[in-house]
Amino acid sequence: MKFTANISRIEDAEIHWTSIIIIPDEVFVEMIKIAPNKRLICTINNTLTFHCAMMPRKEYHFIMLGKDKIKTLNLNPSEEFSVELVPDTSEFGADNCEEFLEVLDQDPDGKLLFDKLTPGRKRNIIIFISRIKSSQLKIEKTFVFLEHLKRNKGKFDPILYQEDCRIFREKNSF
Repeated sequence: MKFTANISRIEDAEIHWTSIIIIPDEVFVEMIKIAPNKRLICTINNTLTFHCAMMPRKEYHFIMLGKDKIKTLNLNPSEEFSVELVPDTSEFGADNCEEFLEVLDQDPDGKLLFDKLTPGRKRNIIIFISRIKSSQLKIEKTFVFLEHLKRNKGKFDPILYQEDCRIFREKNSF
C-alpha cells in the first residue's frame, strides 16, 4: 500500500523524542489483514527500503524512523514523501547476516536453542550481529552468542553476553 506522509515527532518517557511516520487508519486496517504480525517492509521515496513494525499509540499506529534514515534520505520535517508498505515475509523480520547463518548451520545444538527463542529476540540478535562491519567479528559474536545460549540452558542475558564477548576477546587476542 502506498501513501504520502511527513515526519512526525513523539515524546515518550521510555523512548524520549523520536521521529515517526504515522500510518493512516485506512492503510493500517488493510495492512493488518495481510500482515497480522505487524511486521512490514517499508520503502520511502522509492529509495530506501527497511524492515519495520506497525507500532501502536493510543490514537494511531506508526513506524519508527531513525536519524540515520532521515539523514540518508535527506528528509525535511515539513516535506511530504512517499511511503510504500508490504508485508514482511522474511523468516526473522530482518535482513539475514550471512556469517550468522553459516555459524548457526555448523552448530546444530546452538541452532536448536536459537530456534526456541521468541521471534523478537531472534530478530534483535540478528540485527545486532548484522550491524557489525567486520566479517570476522560477526563470526566471533555469533559463536559467543551460541555458546552463551548453551551455558545458560537456552536463556539469553544481554549483560552476561557482553561479559562473555569481553572474556572471549581477552582469551583470543594476540
